[in-house]
Amino acid sequence: MLPLSDTLVLDLTQVIAGPTAGQILGDMGADVIKVEPLNGEHFRPHFDGAWVPSMNRNKRGLALDLRTEGGRDVLMRLVRKADVFMEAFTPGVIDKLGFGWDVVSKENPRLIYASVSGYGQTGPYAGRAGYDPCIQAEIGLMDATGPDGGEMCRVGTAAIDYCTGSFCSAGIAFALLGRHKTGKGQRLDLSLFDVGMHMMSHWITNHGRTGEDPIRMGTSNSILSPLRVFPTKTRPIFVAGTNDAFWRLLCTALGKQDWLADKRFATNADRVANRAILEPMIEAHFMEHTADELLDKLIPAGMACGAAYKVSDVMVSAHAEARGSVLEIDYPGIGPVKSAANPIKLSDAPVETRRKSPKVGEHTVEIMREVGYSDNDIASLRDAKAIATS
Repeated sequence: MLPLSDTLVLDLTQVIAGPTAGQILGDMGADVIKVEPLNGEHFRPHFDGAWVPSMNRNKRGLALDLRTEGGRDVLMRLVRKADVFMEAFTPGVIDKLGFGWDVVSKENPRLIYASVSGYGQTGPYAGRAGYDPCIQAEIGLMDATGPDGGEMCRVGTAAIDYCTGSFCSAGIAFALLGRHKTGKGQRLDLSLFDVGMHMMSHWITNHGRTGEDPIRMGTSNSILSPLRVFPTKTRPIFVAGTNDAFWRLLCTALGKQDWLADKRFATNADRVANRAILEPMIEAHFMEHTADELLDKLIPAGMACGAAYKVSDVMVSAHAEARGSVLEIDYPGIGPVKSAANPIKLSDAPVETRRKSPKVGEHTVEIMREVGYSDNDIASLRDAKAIATS
């Protein structure tokens, strides 16, 4: 039995953060109902229709117009029997729709209510819409990212969105555990801003100690050396000399005892101070060898390192295949859709794709019957454009 079997989740979220959380809960066995507007969430057209399928597996689809009395009635019936309610509107919007925390917690005191927003439910920015790249800019992540001496850059994925989704699923799981002890639900207030600040934690610590902001150094790092991508005869490789022990491993594996004996590089502080001397020496040596030749020496020695792959490389790598890291599901009208698999691997609860990502309103009729609507009721609400079916 999966850990969240018999858990009913209402997922009103869109785009990445919320749907990621809902997908994790669905993978863990929850009955997740994706609640969408009648025309579907606004990211459905992206990636030629593959965007939504890539992060909404193991969910059922319900399409409602919450601006109508009929649509609101359907959702409220579900609220009364649900375990989890997820929303990601700009703070205040869900209240106007009649499903704010104060309202639904009275209807269902055991409900776990998760609000995902850009900046949280409190604070001077609370009313602003929040987007991953905007948060990257505001928390200093863009300023810390980019080529040595170059302009700041956006991180090349929606890192804060995905992390927020992971934190959201964990927060919901913790709240469900808390309810098991107290019998009461509670609200989870999760923001991209807070998650982003958490991701910058070591830089916050560094500034508190030194007063220094991060310096853009490409793949390198201002406080550790050698730690960066180095070119080789073939593909670049990343070397993470995060401490003196790794420095000794690197030198020994490469047979460079002269580097190890050089007092200019004896400690990490020395290597950082003499980076301009050390790193060209490493580059020159690496350029005499292929990536495979170097990795065949460094990896068995226990050195922290790896090839600098493209996405197309890692998707077909032997390790990704062995770990089942990439899923491929065929969708009629779209074709094969590849996405990342759930990274949580429980020994007694293997994750499976029990349901493909739903079409807009695919399970509307099924779900409404479960909460007491007759076929005539469903037809009337469909005619009134309060619901959509597929």
